[in-house]
Amino acid sequence: MMGDMKAGGGRHASDTAMAVALAIIVTALAAAALLGGPTLDDFWTVYLSDPARGLDKMVGQRWVLDIRPPVFDAWATMLHMIGIDSIPVARLISALPAVVLLVLAVRAFSKRLPEEAPFFAIFLLLVVSTPAAVRAFSVYRGDFWQLAAFAIQILLVRHVLFAQKDYRRNSDAALALFALPATFAAITMDYGGALFGGVVAMATILAAIARGLRRWARSLLITLVLAVMVIIAMISWQASSWAANFDLYQNWIEMGYVSAGSILAALLFGTVLHNPVALAGGYLGRERWNRTDTAFVIIIGGALVAALVAIMQIDAQRRLVTFSNSSDVAVLVAALMAAAGAKIADRRMWMNALAGVAILSVAVSATVNGIGSGWQSGAKRVSRIVAACPQTQVFAASGWRLDDGTASRAARREEPVFTLGYKRLARSYGFTATVITRDRPATATPGPCPVLLWIERVPHNKRVKPEQVLKAAGLRGLEKARLSLIRSENGLIVRADR
Repeated sequence: MMGDMKAGGGRHASDTAMAVALAIIVTALAAAALLGGPTLDDFWTVYLSDPARGLDKMVGQRWVLDIRPPVFDAWATMLHMIGIDSIPVARLISALPAVVLLVLAVRAFSKRLPEEAPFFAIFLLLVVSTPAAVRAFSVYRGDFWQLAAFAIQILLVRHVLFAQKDYRRNSDAALALFALPATFAAITMDYGGALFGGVVAMATILAAIARGLRRWARSLLITLVLAVMVIIAMISWQASSWAANFDLYQNWIEMGYVSAGSILAALLFGTVLHNPVALAGGYLGRERWNRTDTAFVIIIGGALVAALVAIMQIDAQRRLVTFSNSSDVAVLVAALMAAAGAKIADRRMWMNALAGVAILSVAVSATVNGIGSGWQSGAKRVSRIVAACPQTQVFAASGWRLDDGTASRAARREEPVFTLGYKRLARSYGFTATVITRDRPATATPGPCPVLLWIERVPHNKRVKPEQVLKAAGLRGLEKARLSLIRSENGLIVRADR
């Protein structure tokens, strides 16, 4: 009895630590969303959801351009229609409901299987504290919704393996209300995520059949079929636009210096290294390990391997892998870690350590990848120069100008998005930027104040000379000026002084 009381006290203390850690982590995510600078992805969402064009034109001329199903575009358009035009505010309003739904799903699954509540709680904490989650929360796209939906899928995998009875409406309706729409969303929100969601859904169906949970298997199969049908319909609708707007390049994927292997390795090992405490449970609680735990690890590990093999094979034919469309890898790794950590959930010291490391991980990731980053770094530098000399002329150009694909259809496709981004930032920082289009070079007139050429999306390891940048951007009239190069967070600024 005393031992049970001690265990109960330890569990209560660890639950408190987890709840406090979750609150701090969500606060840090919100800060990253509000304080992070805008990027090309953010401006793409704004471009795809501008309600001023009218809904018919939005759907037929812009949503069709997206490289994802236009699910999030529809949501963003609705936000713009009700007056939410600020990117940071829109990020927060978009992502917070996904956090709430994930927390409510964890609570529902924990109530249904109280003995598995430690796994669900640890999994939740690990998922929202991964660098992938911080990155997804800090961008105005559907990335965090995709991640949250996939995480709820994993909750269902755990339930299917550990539940003793098949679906019953009076006890499992709430679970189905979370799990089935989440499965559908995980497959239909992103074409890359569809691979992971589809693999896990099929694995869950097979596990349910093997355990005799035929109602769950049937419901999941229907959901999977419907999701695949929607994906096929979306691809068929967008295919003609892709053919017309892409040639050798697929958005910015082709320009990346980071290989697919490096991205996947970062998601795999980065998730572990940001909170290895849970892994201690695999050793310290090894006597509590059972066959069902092993089955869970086999299913999740098998799904991870199968998805990685498939996505690498596709990437070998055409660049596909990015941090955005592969973040489900971090969720699968977090599930494996949570399975180990659940075995020591009643050990207060270890759970406090896990919660503390989760908070530290989010703080570091938010600082490095979120707060203060993005295009605002370059905009701030330009605004300071303009403030010091108000007659400063500011020109801007697409980052494609410094790449071999500058003449591609993909580059032309993004010209209006760059223009939108530069104009919005220039207006918010109190200066005017003249955007140089690819077919219309500009001529600057040197004067007492400098002339600036501002270009975003230039990799740090790309070495260029100021003269080369001016020529590539199509800015003339500065042949006799004194040139200098300023590097910003995601781009560069060429300064020309008389």
